[in-house]
Amino acid sequence: LETGTVLFEIAKPCVSGRPQYCGDVDISAGRFVRYQFTPAFLRLRTVGATVEFTVGDKPVSNFRMIERHYFRERLLKNFDFDFGFCIPSSRNTCEHIYEFPQLSEDGIVRVWSSRSGRVEAMS
Repeated sequence: LETGTVLFEIAKPCVSGRPQYCGDVDISAGRFVRYQFTPAFLRLRTVGATVEFTVGDKPVSNFRMIERHYFRERLLKNFDFDFGFCIPSSRNTCEHIYEFPQLSEDGIVRVWSSRSGRVEAMS
């Protein structure tokens, strides 16, 4: 957060001719993002994530974004963000701030060497 360094950026490609709506949408499917970070990421104390989403022509009631952080298939953190009502044809942005526990160098090596550390976001 303090340095303003971008660690990763994920975006759907825009559909040509419809710049306000990006990507093909399957409303029955969950959206998953899997991240794989370097050991340097595990040394950070605080990370901010900016999420932007757009709403189509119809309003969305009770919109929720659920984010789960796993390590070795064990759930470490669960976040449930309730956005409530989202107006039609809107572009929305929110920022999430995460504080990480301090890990020893040995702990960082164990996490990285396991190759099973993952962060998964579902909305």
